[in-house]
Amino acid sequence: MPLIHKRRIWWEPVAGAADYVVYVSPAGRSADRAAFSWGNTPGVISRPVHGKTELIIPDEWPEFPARPGAYQIAITSRNDLQNESDPLILSGVFSFIAPASPSKGGIESFLPDDAEPEDLHQPFALQERTMIHRGLEQVKNAREVEEAFLGTK
Repeated sequence: MPLIHKRRIWWEPVAGAADYVVYVSPAGRSADRAAFSWGNTPGVISRPVHGKTELIIPDEWPEFPARPGAYQIAITSRNDLQNESDPLILSGVFSFIAPASPSKGGIESFLPDDAEPEDLHQPFALQERTMIHRGLEQVKNAREVEEAFLGTK
């Protein structure tokens, strides 16, 4: 299962608000606050939100546009009489589609650049032991440097 990062749309609570409405539209549409009527505009979808000030996308709004791209988000508050505020307008890039999986790959033996030429003629198990031995030597040398530098033992 692919890893898809969710998005959180949030806003500050408003005194006197009974609920909120979140609208989404492709970026580039006019966001004129004076003529705001996205609820009546074709291609704009909305979601009422009761009792909280956030939405987790896509979990809490499965109808949110699936096409990746930039979108404008408008959030309004409503009172008990359904009077609606001017919008808070946000914009962001959304994508809930994972890229394709790699189609080719493999596992092969690998010798570090510092491998000695004689190591190449040894059996693989011996090559692994040689690499482990070198790694332990590097750790030992690092500890000696640390002790000399810090004066610890």
